[in-house]
Amino acid sequence: MRLPRVIALTAVVGLVVAAPIAYGGDLDDSADGTGTATRGTAVQVADTQAPPSTELGDSLEIPANSGRGRRIVYSKGIQRVWLIEEDGTIYDTHRVSGRMDQPNYGTYTVWSRSEFTCSNAHSNICMRFMVRFAHSRRGDNIGFHEIPKRDGVPMQTYDQLGEPLSGGCVRQATEDAIVTWNWAQIGTVVWVVP
Repeated sequence: MRLPRVIALTAVVGLVVAAPIAYGGDLDDSADGTGTATRGTAVQVADTQAPPSTELGDSLEIPANSGRGRRIVYSKGIQRVWLIEEDGTIYDTHRVSGRMDQPNYGTYTVWSRSEFTCSNAHSNICMRFMVRFAHSRRGDNIGFHEIPKRDGVPMQTYDQLGEPLSGGCVRQATEDAIVTWNWAQIGTVVWVVP
């Protein structure tokens, strides 16, 4: 399940809050003006929806000890990325597919970007919107990018985001890779956390 963007969530909350105002009527629907409703029922007639999932990759809460200021936070443990503004607000968050054993936990800086690139080791594996921030133990580049394609075929599905399936980088859905590409410029700080 893909969570909606925080921006969309804010718009929905605004719509719900605005609904009684749009109604234009008095919120007191009692016949005698006491505020006691004369219609409806006090008994819940239908089950409510379950609370939002907290399965791996579904937490919107920014991980503890993940820095301050404008930054990207990448949690290897839940395979999720947050793009956080200077004031601490979440610009975007989404599931990713990275690798559990690399990069090491710590602070990095975006040092290179490529709109299109291919793997150094496998020229038939290519991806767009690469934002490089680290190196593997072998010296390979590690970055955020869209799900790569091997010979033109995606190497995983969007539904598999949230699972650590990558050979080294941090895979994203194309629309999320574009958001990261547009937001993370050279010098952007990246925190890698558990």
